[in-house]
Amino acid sequence: MRWSRHSWFRSLRGRLLAAFAAGVLIVVAVLSSVFMFIFVWQDDWTARHRMLQDIATKTADHLERNADGSPSRIVQPQDLQWFYDAFPRDIEFRVVDAQGRTALRVHPREQLLPVDFQRAPVVGAADLQINGAAVQLATVQVPDTPAGQSYYLEAAASERIIAMAQLAARNPVRGSLVFALLVSIPVLIGLMLLALKSLLRPLRDTSDAAAHIDARNLSARLPIQHVPTELVPLIHAFNQALERLEQGFRVQQQFLGAAAHELKTPLTLMRGQIELEGTADRDTLLMDIDVMARQVHQLLHLAEASEAHNYKFAPMAPASVAEEVLVFLSRLADRHSVQLDLQLPTQTLLWHGDKSALFTLLKNLLENAVQHSPVGGVVMLSIDTTGLSVRDEGPGIAKEHQARIFERFWRGTYQQKAAPQGAGLGLSICQEIALAHGWRLHIVDTSSGALFRLDTPDSLHH
Repeated sequence: MRWSRHSWFRSLRGRLLAAFAAGVLIVVAVLSSVFMFIFVWQDDWTARHRMLQDIATKTADHLERNADGSPSRIVQPQDLQWFYDAFPRDIEFRVVDAQGRTALRVHPREQLLPVDFQRAPVVGAADLQINGAAVQLATVQVPDTPAGQSYYLEAAASERIIAMAQLAARNPVRGSLVFALLVSIPVLIGLMLLALKSLLRPLRDTSDAAAHIDARNLSARLPIQHVPTELVPLIHAFNQALERLEQGFRVQQQFLGAAAHELKTPLTLMRGQIELEGTADRDTLLMDIDVMARQVHQLLHLAEASEAHNYKFAPMAPASVAEEVLVFLSRLADRHSVQLDLQLPTQTLLWHGDKSALFTLLKNLLENAVQHSPVGGVVMLSIDTTGLSVRDEGPGIAKEHQARIFERFWRGTYQQKAAPQGAGLGLSICQEIALAHGWRLHIVDTSSGALFRLDTPDSLHH
């Protein structure tokens, strides 16, 4: 159960629903707070006076006048007439002049304002205490008469009628708010579920498509037509990974086929020699065994160089590695009557990489250069601040062959007679090592001989 809850919160559906629920709760809390502030906690003074002011304005609009413009009768609006009739003791109207003298009044028997009550009219609303009772008074100006006389209509209301009116207005609003919340929350949740279903359908389809991709159909790609825009980069990156995987799988298939072919040939020759000649030609058999051993050894080196976890990166001095390689290949150079020279920079250099891998890379480059150098030739290994280079004085590499020089099992159209038959993997191993370190190994065109250049990351930034 604990794992189920944890996985639910990690899912996109769970997170969206949780965020939506939190948002709904926040909205409900805010609306409830606003409602409580407006209808419960807020001082009702402004609301009460605005209500009485509106009643006075409506009544003033229905005021009837005499021919000289003086008020003759106060007529209540039809939509408020029942209110006046139901509460004759709680509301009263009168018309006063500019000095506050009463010119006309309604409900003279139930007086909220005494007959002798007089005050200069002030447009607006006010709370009064008359004979110990709270009275609210709203005053509006009546349009002037033709003679220029000013009249004002005053509406007086008791405290209880205003409280009753507010209560009557408050309860429907409260009920409407609660009803709106109860209805809107399920509707919003339903809409969110529909949106989630629509949003997650392309993801489920994409997951189903990914589940059917295996070694037999690596060429398949995930569709991105109906995927949400935010997930398109992820699907695109996954398709690129599939493309790289397909390419790597194809290369491995080609590699296995080529390796089987390369090992099959010497085995066939050895079997034929044994069947036809027995063990008489011992030297030929030993040479074939050496060729096979060399091919197997290079295959193992290539497999190791292709795996990143086989490297142990640490600071190393390329000069000391180069000196070790020259000592290791000194006997091979003597057999071919080739001189090995080393050119080092004046300052000490440190590279970050695998020392044994750099040893293998230099050994393969120099061994290849020695085997293709003429008698008395010189092979130069130069190390500088931007990388290293290996130059020989052999026949060089034709331009039409340079593009294939790092292909696995590819061999040139010529071989030194004294050189053992290779598998065409030495330069491929060098390229794998360079790629694993972020270096760049390439061949440079020269007028004579072959020149291989290894650029370190520092040189690539220049």
